[in-house]
Amino acid sequence: MYRSVFSRRSLLFRLYCLLQELQRESYPGVTRLAELLEVSPRTVKRYVEALRDDFSAPIAYDRQRRGYYLEKPWSMPFLHLTEGEALALFIFLNLTRQFRGTPLEDALHRLGEKLKLMLPEGLKMNPQEFDMFLSPLLTPLAMRVDVRETFGKVFQAITQRRRILIRYYGLSSRTESERKVDPYHLYNFEGVWYFCGFCHLRGEIRDFALDRVRWVEVLQESFSYPQDFSPQRYLESAFRMYRGERVRIRVRFDAYQAAWIRERVWHPSQEIEELLDGGIVFTVWANPEEIKRWVLGYGAHAEVLEPETLRESIQEEIQKLQKMYHGDRK
Repeated sequence: MYRSVFSRRSLLFRLYCLLQELQRESYPGVTRLAELLEVSPRTVKRYVEALRDDFSAPIAYDRQRRGYYLEKPWSMPFLHLTEGEALALFIFLNLTRQFRGTPLEDALHRLGEKLKLMLPEGLKMNPQEFDMFLSPLLTPLAMRVDVRETFGKVFQAITQRRRILIRYYGLSSRTESERKVDPYHLYNFEGVWYFCGFCHLRGEIRDFALDRVRWVEVLQESFSYPQDFSPQRYLESAFRMYRGERVRIRVRFDAYQAAWIRERVWHPSQEIEELLDGGIVFTVWANPEEIKRWVLGYGAHAEVLEPETLRESIQEEIQKLQKMYHGDRK
């Protein structure tokens, strides 16, 4: 009854038809299902495994009747994706790559395998083929430290609103310290996982990189979120990653670099003033150290106008670079 439509249908439709045969309680065997679905016996076995392993269908094999059956009543929804929905699915699958090395990796992989079954037959492709025509994200940095256990404990503490005790390696101080933290939010920045929360040692909200957490313990102590805390507003407060001190910074970009700067929104607080020579003055409220690194990346195409302390800091950095590249390398 399905023979004339299989060439146009997705894999999900074939699985749906296979399930209907099992629901008839006729104990269909591999040969019969292969003929019915117009596929090979090997493919039939793969379909059965997909229903049983990916969708938890209670399928069993009766050796006496030489056929499959359902051990208990079971059904699955039948969905059909449009091309636009299929593209959105591929983007979703690409975005889940940032969860590699976390406790969510396996669950998201299983979900992705189930969702792939909903693709129309004409849109079947593997991740490598998808990467040929669309890259939703830049390739994230690879973590050198396994943060799976740390991620799981911090995530548990956030969902249960439990305080944690951590031993943390500070990059600037290059020392380890023990801290109690009320964890508020987990986030990913350029492939690295962080969480922000109230640090009882410092008396303020701080950011912690998971790969620098030496160990973590979820305590029985509970905490409450501050009424005025918003993860979105908190993350937007930084130009990129640095929070804390924020000052008004003005940077002049020449005409060459201005074309790149003006076509993007770098920060919600930014203002752009057009200059007669085609350049711009870019104004933003941000952390000076972070802007310093950003500006140096543009070389002679960018000049900090104010504050004066940031200009002096960049001048010192340039002098160090001059000594480094003009000095004796022997």
